[in-house]
Amino acid sequence: MNGMTTAARKAKISVSINPTLLDALDRYAARVGVTRSAALERWLSQISHRESVARLEEETAAYYDALTADERRDDAGWAGAAAAGARHLPVDGARSPRRRGK
Repeated sequence: MNGMTTAARKAKISVSINPTLLDALDRYAARVGVTRSAALERWLSQISHRESVARLEEETAAYYDALTADERRDDAGWAGAAAAGARHLPVDGARSPRRRGK
């Protein structure tokens, strides 16, 4: 395999795209100093990541929208407990605030 791992292999494909988009791709590739293939792979990777984030946000919203009133109260209780605990954590090396009377 000439030192290539399975993960390093690339698939060679042929695509047809709008000439205006191809010009934009070529300008981007020249600007950042990569090949057309590398530029296209970066664009596709960014789009894939954005799609994954959007899907996660939609699924999270759907989860919370589907909660019953009891589940919402329970969730609010856990959130309050976590927030109270977080107030006692040192942030950026700062010490926790002292409680009055102690």
